[in-house]
Amino acid sequence: MRHKRDRRGRGLGQRGFTLVEVMVVIAILAILAAIAIPVYSQYIKDAKIGRAENSLVLLSTLMERYYQNNNAYPASQTLVANAIPGWNPGNNPNPLFTYAIQNPDPGVCNVAAPTGPSYSLSATPTATSGLPTNEVFYLDSLNDRCEVLPNGTIVAGW
Repeated sequence: MRHKRDRRGRGLGQRGFTLVEVMVVIAILAILAAIAIPVYSQYIKDAKIGRAENSLVLLSTLMERYYQNNNAYPASQTLVANAIPGWNPGNNPNPLFTYAIQNPDPGVCNVAAPTGPSYSLSATPTATSGLPTNEVFYLDSLNDRCEVLPNGTIVAGW
């Protein structure tokens, strides 16, 4: 007795996918993943950097408030939560960035250090951030912003 077959060569009543159909679906999924994963990774990197930049702007505002109350900027230090009233970088116990104050401003973003009271704030990625740990973001008391790349190049603005 011969079993009837459909046009694909499968017996009637049998259901499933051929190997070629499965391989086509896998190939399509691989192409989509090859496109989506790098885009998503860049999105995550940009979000982390944006968070550091926003934290530097907030910290700059708090520095100016500190100056108004104390007639001086805080001394050079690596910042921890509440080192400056109102400052809490979050992400504890695994911070994405290490924040620091340099007082006076050494002129990282400028050609020369400014005269008078000044400061420079920095955000350096930690190992847990997944970013290069020698790429540093700066914001100074003159609102100059720059980024020092791992190769030492200074890029104005961010």
